Amino acid sequence: MSTFPPEMAWSTTQKYVMEVNAMQQHASPGAIRNVQTELESMLIENQAVPVTRNETEYDNSYVCSPYTAYIRYARDELGLLKSPKLQRFFKGVIWLADGLLQLGKINQTISINNWMFSTNPIPNWQENTVCELTQKLAHSNPQHSLSIRSLNRETNKELMQHLTSNGWILLPARQVYLFMKDDPTWWRRNNVKNDQRLLRNTNLKLLEPYQHRSSDFFEIERCFNQLFIEKHSTYNPQFTADYLEFLHRQQLVEFFSFQDETGRIVGSIGLFTLHGIITAPIVGYDTRLPKSLGLYRLLMAVLLKQTHERKLSLNLSSGAGHFKRQRGGRPVVEYTALYVKHLPCTQRFIQTMFAKLLNRYAPDLLQKHEL
Repeated sequence: MSTFPPEMAWSTTQKYVMEVNAMQQHASPGAIRNVQTELESMLIENQAVPVTRNETEYDNSYVCSPYTAYIRYARDELGLLKSPKLQRFFKGVIWLADGLLQLGKINQTISINNWMFSTNPIPNWQENTVCELTQKLAHSNPQHSLSIRSLNRETNKELMQHLTSNGWILLPARQVYLFMKDDPTWWRRNNVKNDQRLLRNTNLKLLEPYQHRSSDFFEIERCFNQLFIEKHSTYNPQFTADYLEFLHRQQLVEFFSFQDETGRIVGSIGLFTLHGIITAPIVGYDTRLPKSLGLYRLLMAVLLKQTHERKLSLNLSSGAGHFKRQRGGRPVVEYTALYVKHLPCTQRFIQTMFAKLLNRYAPDLLQKHEL
C-alpha cells in the first residue's frame, strides 16, 4: 500500500484520506468510538482510496468487521423477522456460524474503498485495474482476505463482473433502496409530494450546511445515537461530535438540520456524495418527540429534494423498507466482494463455504423480510 506523494495536488477525496489518517491516529478515544482499525490509503486509477486493515477486533462496528455484520448485527436484527419459528431457526444458524467464522479468521481482512460509512459508493474500475489490484494485494497480504463492501448489480454491474472473473466471491449483505437519476418518476409519487408539503409548512427551522456551528455537532451526535445506536444497534458506527464536525469542516458530509423554537437541533441528516451517488450515512432525530412532528419524513424530504435538484442517484441504504418503497425506492440486494484464493486452506475453505450458503439462502430472505 502507498501513501500519497507530497507533490500531489490534493483533491477533496485525497485530503479526506490524509485527514482521517491523522484523526484515527491522534483522536481519543477515537474518531469512531467502536472502530479499531489500521487506516491507510492507496491510489487506484489516479484516485485516492481509503483502505482498512483488521486482524480480529470482534467487537468492532460492522463497517470494519465482517464478523459483526454477519453475526453480532444479524443477532440484533432477528426481531425484524415476524415469525418466532424463523427467529429460533436463525438464532441457531448464527450460533453455529459464530465459531466457524472466527476459526476462518473472517475479520482478518483488507477492506478496499472503506469510508467507514454504512454505504461506500465505489467507482467502476476497469478489468485490468481489478486484475492488477487483486494480484498486488494478494501477494503482499498472504494472511488477509481482500474485501469490498456496498456493491449492487444496479450501479456496479460491470465491476462485479470484473471481480468475479478475477476469482472474487460475492456475499449477500442486505437489501438497499435506490432512487436512480434515469428514472425520476419517484419524484411524482404522492408520498413524496406530501413530504415536500410538510417540509414547506413545518415550524421547525432548517439549517443549511454553511449555517452550522461547532456546538451543533454535539446535538447531531445525540440525535444520531438516539436513532441508530439506542433504537437499532450498538454495532452501527458510533461517530463522535468531533468527527462529525471534522466531516463538516472538510465539506465531505453536508449537514442539514432542524431546530426547534429554542434553537435546539432535533433532527439532522448528513449527505455524502461520491462517484455521482448520494448517500446519507448520518441520520438522526430526537426520538422522544411526538411522531406528529414528522421528523424522519422531514429529513427524508430534504434528502430527496437535494437528490432531485442535483439530478444524481441516491442509495438510501437499508431499513424502513415500506417507507422507502412508498416513495419509489427500488430494492436491490447489496453484496460484499471477497477474495480468498491466496489464503491458507482452512481460511479459504470456511469463507468459500460460507459464501455459498449465503448465496443459496440469503437473497430470498433479504428480499422477503426487507432486511
